Amino acid sequence: MGRRADAASEAGVNFPATMRTLGRVGLDLVFPARCLVCTTPLDGSPERFCFPCRRSIDADRGKLSCPRCAASVALYEVKDGQCSHCRGRRPNIARMVRVGPYGNLLGHLLRRYKYNHRDELAPLLGSWLIEAIAGASWIDRVEAITSVPSHWSRRLLRPRHPADDLASMVARGIDRPHVHLLRRTRAGPHQVGLTYQQRLMNVRGLFRMRRGVRLAGATVLIIDDVRTTGATLNECGKILRRAGANELYAGVVVCAQPHSSGGVPDGI
Repeated sequence: MGRRADAASEAGVNFPATMRTLGRVGLDLVFPARCLVCTTPLDGSPERFCFPCRRSIDADRGKLSCPRCAASVALYEVKDGQCSHCRGRRPNIARMVRVGPYGNLLGHLLRRYKYNHRDELAPLLGSWLIEAIAGASWIDRVEAITSVPSHWSRRLLRPRHPADDLASMVARGIDRPHVHLLRRTRAGPHQVGLTYQQRLMNVRGLFRMRRGVRLAGATVLIIDDVRTTGATLNECGKILRRAGANELYAGVVVCAQPHSSGGVPDGI
């Protein structure tokens, strides 16, 4: 083996790298790469998705959304920076961006990441969220990034917290500090099946500032994985404003349409 390695080195061949490449080729032959959504074999393609799934995901990522609440909107539906879903409300979050709607494949990928321990999906979802945030008109004003916190009891059952992981990735991607500003005072309550007003009441008093935190006019970006009605993000925004935040923005992976929020697990 040593003589062969020396000969390969003299011939200009990186022997360890060549062996690794051959190893990967062998694995691909035995275990071919498959689409992350439908598991269709990709036949050696560097893509992570088959063509139909990639086309569907790209179409969802390209759908129009309201700049204030991130709900899907039709062309010309947004007036004065608001859509018909958020018009008349006074949210604590000034603007919000998303990767795409909750339905279809984006929601499927997020559920697999959250509930099926598919950690390899985190960088992919994070990169899409970074791209959405980087294109926002307000990106230069953001000074710090935080996430919607989970209760300590939930962390015992689910060690990985998607919102926290995504916030860390976004912070690195746009070069801002990731700071833990909020804490959750109690586990739950579940939001599934509740109306917007019921959700507002359900999350009241659910969050507190961490001890010793003072924001003093800061501009903060809040990260979460799913936005359903926006009640949780709005409550987080209320607490941050009381602590001195000046401007608040939000970024989420997926956003459910207001009329369909009841069926979204762990709804916001």
